[in-house]
Order: sequence, then structure tokens, then C-alpha cells
Amino acid sequence: MRVFNLLSMRNLFLFFFSFTIFISCNKDEPVIKDSANEELTLLKIANNTPNKAIWASRSQMKSRNGESMGYGVILNPNSDKLLVFLDGGGACFNQLSCFQNLDRYSEEDFSNRITSDSSLLINRNSDQNQFKDWNMVFVPYATGDVHSGTNSSANVPNNGPKNQSMVGYTNFSIILEDLKNYFDATGQITEIVFAGSSAGGYGVMSNTFQLINILAMNTPTTVIVDASPIFKDTAIYTPCLNDLWNSDSLWNINSALPLDLDQVVQNNYEYNFQKLYEYLSLKLPNVNFGLLSYYGDSVIRSFYSFGQNNCAYPPNTMIDTNTYKLGLLGLKTTVLDNLKNWKVFYANGTEHTFLSDANFDQTIKETKLNDWILELRQGKAENLTE
Repeated sequence: MRVFNLLSMRNLFLFFFSFTIFISCNKDEPVIKDSANEELTLLKIANNTPNKAIWASRSQMKSRNGESMGYGVILNPNSDKLLVFLDGGGACFNQLSCFQNLDRYSEEDFSNRITSDSSLLINRNSDQNQFKDWNMVFVPYATGDVHSGTNSSANVPNNGPKNQSMVGYTNFSIILEDLKNYFDATGQITEIVFAGSSAGGYGVMSNTFQLINILAMNTPTTVIVDASPIFKDTAIYTPCLNDLWNSDSLWNINSALPLDLDQVVQNNYEYNFQKLYEYLSLKLPNVNFGLLSYYGDSVIRSFYSFGQNNCAYPPNTMIDTNTYKLGLLGLKTTVLDNLKNWKVFYANGTEHTFLSDANFDQTIKETKLNDWILELRQGKAENLTE
């Protein structure tokens, strides 16, 4: 039996150390904190501290260790547009993967993130940022379940932690109800962009219909899935990995999926999670969807490598870049090309996320990502591949 050094595995699987999208506001403006730990309504936040980064604590939202958490907002009372971003940061489905996946998220964590990191996505001082004046919601990630879990007492296999609150999907429901109440009181939303990177991108896939159903049934919406492909190729997305992620004792993703999934989807897939591309396209024909990916993404290759060799643990095979690229191209040609409102932005390289970039100037065929996102919002984007 081949033995692997834990430190080497940690270095190889950088996925589990990766926090891949960054928040930026004016570095001279501190995050506003509520000393009494009051659960502020969004209306009160908007009225008292407009255009400031605020932590909205929510006792009903739970992190993986069972502690209460919350989410971040920057609310502009003069804007009727909304950007919702789901954060990334690994996953928890065995001892190794859980090792550096956050199991709690506090107001201090949000404050540190806001004041130290940068991304064009929410850099409100940059004229290049097409979202600079929008309402913005930052959904932190500390449930280990790619924002898709519904299990309040999960037991992680392979010597992982026990009695974990893997309730990312449930947490997001609480946020959506807050947003609904806020916009019901202040006026109609005229546009929504729903985005996520890495684990957050997978969460976008499982939570889009929930967002539309609660908040945006008749609102122009764009969905951006960054570095989060759900492969159709079962040599990459293997049966044992699917069984693990969907286990009733772990994330229980199936409970978060739409009840009419099989009635809407017309083509054949091995797993329910794979059906989401087609389901979302057919169910939401007026929503614009975009998938961003690097052909050799070393982080997500590591993620899927846990499914190799019948989910041998610790993993002893890394999915190579050529296999990964072929899987991405196969996903495009066999699934996404048949769905008129899905577009891809595929680039060479082993980098991980796109939305962590400070300029969104990654370019394919003379089109910058920032311009492509605007075209996606307008329903004019084309597939761009290198």
C-alpha cells in the first residue's frame, strides 16, 4: 500500500487552502460594526449606514461548527440593482479536505476580508467596475458543503469531524428572505447578477432556482459560475464521488435540488447534480448563464481527484490537465451548446478563478472578461474559447 505524507498532500491539494474571491472597498473607510450585536434589518442598515460594508448577524444561520454567523452587505438606497456573491474556500468531505476549510465565520472575518483584499467585482472606487453603485451581498462560506447542504448533523467520513452543520443552502434561504423583505419595502429590483467562485460557483448552481423563486421571478438576471464545472464525463466526476457528496449523512445535496428536476430535464445524465445546466436553462429561459474556467485549473482538478481510483483515500492520482481540458470541452459540446442561454469563457492556464482579478482584463479573442460579462448581462455574449 502506497503511503503519502500529509504535508505533501496538503501542498498538492491547494484547493483546500484557496479563498479565491476578494472584497474591496475604500481602505480608509472601516467596516461599520454594531457593538450591541443587534440583528439589524437590511432596511435599518440602508437607512443608517448607506454604501458602507456592514455585517448582518443572523442567529439562525449556522456555520459548520454550529456557531451562528451572518453575511455582509453594502446597500445603496439609490440603486435598484443587486449583486449577490457566494464565496469560495474548499469543501469538507474527509479529514484532509476539512483540514483548512473554515468551520466558522464572524464579523471580524468579514471586516478583515473587506479591508485587506481586492477584486474589481466590488471595488467601488473603480470606474471599470460595472457594479460599483449596486447593492451588494457577500455570502460567506463556512459550511463545507459548497453552499448546497441541508444537513444539520453531518458526519464526515475518513476520520473527518462529526455532527457538522452543513446547511449552506438553508443559510442562503434566510438571506433571500431578508432581501425579499428589504426590496418589498423599498421598491422593485430591476436587475440581479448572481455570481460565485470555486465552492461558491457550485453553490450558485444549486441555489439559482431558489433565488429566482423567492426574489426575482420577473427580474432580468445574469448568473456567473466561476471555476465550478459540473462535468458530464464520469471519468472525472466519478460515481463514488457523487455518492459521497450526495450522501444523506453528509451534504445531502439532493434535498436542495428542485422537485421537478426529472420532469423538466429531457436528456440522460448519470447524476442529479449534472442535470442542473439543462434544468436551469429550460426552466429559466430569460436568464443569462456564463461558465468561466481555465483549461488546467489546478484547484478543481484536485477537487475531482478525490474521486479517482474508486475514491481511494488519500488520493494517489491527480487528474491531468489534458483530461480536464477534454472534460470542459465535452461539457460544452454535449450539454451547453444545446442550451441557448449558456455561454462559456474558457482560457488556457492552470489558474483557478477569474473573479478574483483586480481588472477583469483576461482576454480571449480580443474580448476582455469585463466586456464579456457586460455582454452576458445584455444577452449578447458569445462562447469564447482558446
